[in-house]
Amino acid sequence: MLRVKVSPVDHRSGLLFVQNLAQGDRLIPVIPPHRIILQSVTTKAIYTSRMTDLLVPPKVELRFPLVNFPGLVYSRMNHKVLETRQKDVCYTIIHGLFKNRDRLFQQGRADDILCQNQACKCSDMVESVEHIFCLCYRVRTAWLWLRAKVTELLSDQGPAPAVSNTDLIMLMYPKCRREAEVAFLLCTFMELVDKEVTGKQKELLVGTVRGVLRAKVEQISSRAAPEIHFPLGWL
Repeated sequence: MLRVKVSPVDHRSGLLFVQNLAQGDRLIPVIPPHRIILQSVTTKAIYTSRMTDLLVPPKVELRFPLVNFPGLVYSRMNHKVLETRQKDVCYTIIHGLFKNRDRLFQQGRADDILCQNQACKCSDMVESVEHIFCLCYRVRTAWLWLRAKVTELLSDQGPAPAVSNTDLIMLMYPKCRREAEVAFLLCTFMELVDKEVTGKQKELLVGTVRGVLRAKVEQISSRAAPEIHFPLGWL
């Protein structure tokens, strides 16, 4: 029978030594189990595992836990039919980064939360993201026209789904057959609001929206992007 004596861990090497009493002072190194595991794991695997532990889902995903952001919303936001500026505006809206007085007031960077348009201010209307793109008197008529068009596309498989303004501007509406067309309409409208209403403080008219949509449809047809189709005279 082999008689052994366990010696203390060698702190320099981290190895545990076993002394064979039958053979005198001969020490036999015994590699601890965790050292064996580490020897079989690559640096890349350790890095990937560590980064996975550190990754935290975006706040918007925690706010809307039932929405499939990676598989639905983000793919729409990065759709090939969209221009870079449209994607940028969508990104700020979806992730709660779009500048508005409600958010600025919470950060102590605004005196109040009211929309600065005089008609809205008289009605004590809060300038939220939904207000800027859907409810403000500067965009309301144009938004109602666009929303009707989007609802028509969403109802191609039956009754139109019940979607809120927030569902639409954050691209959280149910999946449909006309994904490219719906994303194109919504993101073009939001880019236009950001440029004309937020940037230039102008009222957005239905005629302006229709003209921009028609022009961009022609541009898309001339570049390497998925085609979008609208009935003749629909826009």
